[in-house]
Amino acid sequence: MRDARAIAIGLAILLSSQYCVLLIDSDGEALKEDEDPYFTSKNTGIVDLPTWRINDRWTYNGELDVRDFIATSGVSTTVDFLEGSLVRNIDDIYVMTVDNRSTLVYEARSEGTYEAEDIDLDGNNGDLVVEIDTMEITRASDLATISQEATIDIDFQYQILWWTINIDVADLVISQTFSPPTEGYDFPLNVGDEWHTDYYQETDYSGQSDYVDIPADESSHESSSWEVVSRGAPGVSYASCQQSYNITNYDANGDPVGYRWFCPSVRGDVYSSFTQSVGFLANHELVMYQAAPRAKQVSVELEFALSPLDMEQSVFANVTQNNQDVSGQSVEFRYGIEEDVRAFTTGSDGSAEITFNSGSESDDSIGGPDTGSHGVIVWIPNQKIVGASTITIDPNTYPVDLIARSEGVTVERVRDNQTTTLDSVVGFNAIPGDMLTFSIPVQNRGIVSSPATTLSVYAPDGTSEDAPVPSLSSLGQSRVEVDWIVPQSQAIGDVSLSFTVDPNEEVSNDGNRSNNQGSFSLFIGRAPIAGLSMLSESLTLDQVSFNGLSSYDPDGGDLSCEFIVQTLEGAFVSVTEDDCIHEHTWDDDGVFIVRLVITDDESDQSSDESVVTILNRDPYVTVKSEYEWTPVLSPIEFNVEDVGDMDTQNPSAPVDILWKQPCEEGQVGFYCTVTPTSEGEYTAEVEVMDDDGAIVSETKTIEVRNIAPSNPRSEIWLGDNRMIPDSRGVFIVNEGDSLRFEGWADDSENDMDTLVHIWSPDAENNPDIVMETTGRKSTMEYTYHTSGMHLATLQVVDDDGESTEALIVPIEVMNIEPYISPISPPLPAAEDSLVDMLIQVTDTSGDMLTLTRCFDLDPLSNSDGEGTSTDDCDIETDHLSRSWPDATTAPGMIIFHVTDDDGATASVEIPLDIRNVKPVPKADSSAFLDVQEGDVLFFTANGTTDSEHDMANMLYNWDMDTTVDSDGDGDPENDIDIQGQWIEGTFNGYGSRTVKMTALDEGEGASVTLTVVILEAPFSLGEFVSDYGIILAFVLIVVIGAAVVLQKRGGSGRRAGPDSAPGRKRISMDDAFDNPQYDPFSKEEEGFDSPSQEDEEMSEGVDESIESEVDRFSGEGVAEAFEELTGEAVEGEVDEAIPDDVAVSVEEALDDEDIEALFED
Repeated sequence: MRDARAIAIGLAILLSSQYCVLLIDSDGEALKEDEDPYFTSKNTGIVDLPTWRINDRWTYNGELDVRDFIATSGVSTTVDFLEGSLVRNIDDIYVMTVDNRSTLVYEARSEGTYEAEDIDLDGNNGDLVVEIDTMEITRASDLATISQEATIDIDFQYQILWWTINIDVADLVISQTFSPPTEGYDFPLNVGDEWHTDYYQETDYSGQSDYVDIPADESSHESSSWEVVSRGAPGVSYASCQQSYNITNYDANGDPVGYRWFCPSVRGDVYSSFTQSVGFLANHELVMYQAAPRAKQVSVELEFALSPLDMEQSVFANVTQNNQDVSGQSVEFRYGIEEDVRAFTTGSDGSAEITFNSGSESDDSIGGPDTGSHGVIVWIPNQKIVGASTITIDPNTYPVDLIARSEGVTVERVRDNQTTTLDSVVGFNAIPGDMLTFSIPVQNRGIVSSPATTLSVYAPDGTSEDAPVPSLSSLGQSRVEVDWIVPQSQAIGDVSLSFTVDPNEEVSNDGNRSNNQGSFSLFIGRAPIAGLSMLSESLTLDQVSFNGLSSYDPDGGDLSCEFIVQTLEGAFVSVTEDDCIHEHTWDDDGVFIVRLVITDDESDQSSDESVVTILNRDPYVTVKSEYEWTPVLSPIEFNVEDVGDMDTQNPSAPVDILWKQPCEEGQVGFYCTVTPTSEGEYTAEVEVMDDDGAIVSETKTIEVRNIAPSNPRSEIWLGDNRMIPDSRGVFIVNEGDSLRFEGWADDSENDMDTLVHIWSPDAENNPDIVMETTGRKSTMEYTYHTSGMHLATLQVVDDDGESTEALIVPIEVMNIEPYISPISPPLPAAEDSLVDMLIQVTDTSGDMLTLTRCFDLDPLSNSDGEGTSTDDCDIETDHLSRSWPDATTAPGMIIFHVTDDDGATASVEIPLDIRNVKPVPKADSSAFLDVQEGDVLFFTANGTTDSEHDMANMLYNWDMDTTVDSDGDGDPENDIDIQGQWIEGTFNGYGSRTVKMTALDEGEGASVTLTVVILEAPFSLGEFVSDYGIILAFVLIVVIGAAVVLQKRGGSGRRAGPDSAPGRKRISMDDAFDNPQYDPFSKEEEGFDSPSQEDEEMSEGVDESIESEVDRFSGEGVAEAFEELTGEAVEGEVDEAIPDDVAVSVEEALDDEDIEALFED
């Protein structure tokens, strides 16, 4: 890396020099590529001093060509170019003191990065990276460089094996000052202008580096000169710069050291190329220009752009904002050469007229007939907006001085569709067939505008042409373009083009006619003939010779032979040979181009090109093995003993080694360990390939002997999933899993297809189950139906009877708990309604047959006395169809549970909602008979329906009169006067009565009402008592006392006859049951033919219909009820001869059960 010192120092000097900062880039005002605001061919115009704004920006692609420097530095490296980009920005505008003068300056900062990738430097491959940050101070009046400071960081990154090493080569700061400032431009620009500057330069170095010695500070007197050699296309693609000015720079010896193409439309250089003294060539090409916004502008208009010495004249400073005049604007006038600095304010028209003296001092550059050109500046200090114009002072001036400028003639030559702008460096010459475009400038060096006139042009072929010349302002110029195609018959030699402005002397005030004529000459020659001789084919590492000895120049003179040879990397190297013979060696194969370029004294060139095919040299290899035989399935190692490639480009790995068979080490490498799988001969083959793709191979054969099968292995698959044993080596499966066993063993390839696989899937529990298959691999399917540990075994036997040891595969079968499918809760059910449910249970196929399925109908009680209250097996089934009679005692939920043979259970709670059913009440009475007050009425609730349980526990509450509040609670309709399914009662008073019966189960119950009509009795005991109550009471006491005495005397065994009982009605039960129309409560028996008149009268007072909210008792079913009670059938007819004493009272004839049965429906 110490050898990199020379490169680093050279880069530092190059990148910090003034040539590195002549390129610029800008921001804001984007110019269209076809815009040329100054002039084009055939138009007048002056290329004057541009002004910059803060944030003007230029961007360039850069290239540093270090080939010549490397060739003379003694450093071994493959680097040719450093490529990168440079961005320059105007950061500030301010006033500073330069050479004891107050000077307006621009401060520009540029940032550049250059890199060369994958280069070799003293045997190390890596990347060279250069970063530069430059700050430059430029004088605003002429763009001369005052000073610059460059900070440079140089790094080298190279590879060692897999690691990238970054070498910080140098961190340098280089500061340069120039006194006087160096003028790279001399405005206004004209082709043919020349100037030179003598200046003093100081260079200071600082920084640090482990590889580069920081140079000592230095100072020196330098001299440089410049010339505007041509105007035209600069050879770059920036369209708006196709009319640029080539300014070539020369050193003190007059040798060109670089050039730039100044483009007026971008206010800077569009291309530059400079060679440093150490041998670097720096090229930069503009890729983007961005101008800062220029809404507000200051323009400077001189009264006379060309002025005599010490002449008083005016300058007009115009300030506009968006093309509108700005009045009252404070501006500062600066004429630096005379140190004239004054402040002014614009008037109402936005202008300020300033009078100044042109002076007599020369500028810092010397050249041309004038004394000097100076910048006149008007700027707005607080806004840093600059306007400028250039005044040229000349002691010899005339009102009008038309000049035919021979030195300003430019020539564009088109040859083979390539356009070249000729200049003094390239040489002014042509050959037949070239099309030449002469651009002839006419300039007015007078101080006032010239009138229009003509230019007479005399072409080399003798023809002439007059072209109009427009009116020209002071220092203005116009160009006349003349095209000429060199005839094929044109003789070899010089030809001239002459021209005269104002040939008829029509411009009367032209003060100097001695410069109205001009001429331009060039040489017409012939292109040299190139002849290249060389072999068409050769081997790598052979020296190939090619020569151009057969080349010649028809127009005489010496020839220069340049051989351009294509390298292995595809690049081209150029070598100039004095003897026109060159030899070259290629280290690698390929087809390469060799081009011979012949250049004559007139810089005319011709070329000849051919290709040479370089053939590759094959690599070589030998392979060996330590043993000549090996047992089958036993590893054996092969190795590469000798290998190489003479023309390799990678000495550390000259060839790629590839074994044709799989190797334990991998197929790439010097060693290959293989395990033969078949008996017989085994051949190992290796291929080696060099870096050119050439392949050679070598083989080695050994004997492979037979062995018994070994290493039995197995896999268990569940579906598509291969099972993995646990840490004990045991496979965990579930009952009912359908398992697929796969087994195999190692053996020679020729035995593999005849191997017998013997499987015992359950060797301990079911040793009789044995399965055999033949082949390379066995497959067996088996399902375990019992939980616990099971052992499967595999033994593999070859065709010679040799077998492996038994492979034992432990399998632990896990029980699967039964699963109850989700069920929906049954819908609410009424008492006595059937609840039906079928429970779906799943388990393994082996457990499904032994599952115990149970319903626990009372989860709150432990009916079997075992376990808990929720695991009783009240019903063993999975299909339950059951009803509950009583909602109050029905469970809120039941439990279904299932148990497999391993005791695993599953259960589910099933909610129940058994709802009470309201009773449907029904009531009836014996009111179908005529009822008089005081008569006994029978009421029944027969026909009321409810659930079976509720019917057995039903309460029947009777409110005998809903208009009377008998319990005094304020509600006459909720009295409980009598309870019972059937009752009897009497009513005092006649009229309608509403009777309410309420059937009450465990719920709210339900009610029904009956309406009973009570007839008035013929005799009202109540009235009688009210009138004769005291007498009656006394008589009643006497009668009762007498009756008691008589009874005691008459004896207890004597019974009164049925007709003798006072107030008792005798009735016939046969008539009551045989005839539904029979009224046992009437005064006469129905069997009599003539009822008494009294009965008829009473009947008239009875309503024909008694209303009720339920059906009237119709008597239907009475006979059936009687038969059910007595067991005797009722006779179809009533025997009229039955004596009266058979009839008894209702109370005596019917007991309670008989009456209840009588009213049953």
